[in-house]
Amino acid sequence: MKLLSLIHNEARKIWRSVVFWVMLGAFTALPLMIAVFNSSAAHWEAYFADLLGSIGSLLVVGFAFTSAWVFGVEYTNNTIKDIIVKPVPKTYTVLAKFIAIAMWNTGMAVFTFSVIAGAGFLIGVSGGSLSTILHFFWPFMVASLLIMLVSTTSALFANLTRGYLAPIGVIFVIVIVSNVVVQLGYGPYFPWTIPVLLLTGSELGLISMVILAATGIAGFAGTVAWWRFAEHK
Repeated sequence: MKLLSLIHNEARKIWRSVVFWVMLGAFTALPLMIAVFNSSAAHWEAYFADLLGSIGSLLVVGFAFTSAWVFGVEYTNNTIKDIIVKPVPKTYTVLAKFIAIAMWNTGMAVFTFSVIAGAGFLIGVSGGSLSTILHFFWPFMVASLLIMLVSTTSALFANLTRGYLAPIGVIFVIVIVSNVVVQLGYGPYFPWTIPVLLLTGSELGLISMVILAATGIAGFAGTVAWWRFAEHK
């Protein structure tokens, strides 16, 4: 019950924040712009092939931001001291935050897919059916979950830097580096490009999944360790 109460509290903070509505607006406008201006495909298969790489990169930035903000805002608002002194296990607090982030990101992923699918109908992409849409929806959600996994590192950076601005800057650098890494052929070995490659239909080996899992676990475990053992002044 204590954990559920913490999750509810974190979800309520997200829902009541201006950031939630800004992200909702951004993830409405940007996918629409990508769909309208970046695709002239006549069929759904080509339509999604044109868009999913760009949408995947957008999710990398978006999920990194949400992870960094949920933890970093406690430092920028100076509420971290109030949280630390509460008689609640710090592991519970961290877990509640990550669960709230996962709920937020999952909702954004479903919403984003709905936006690009709706845009496809509006611009007249032909040959659509429920089975065709679902054929692309499930891999999209799997890739989104993998992006959430690697985004735990942004939560760790937010705690290490005691705010959310530095991790946001880092993720933009990572996006730029990702393009270079993919061009050089090392995309399957760079954690932030692996989910996007999977989304675009690239074949990935076991080593890619191991790298991705290790990165996600390191971000989560590092965040837990920081909350348990670091001095919060």
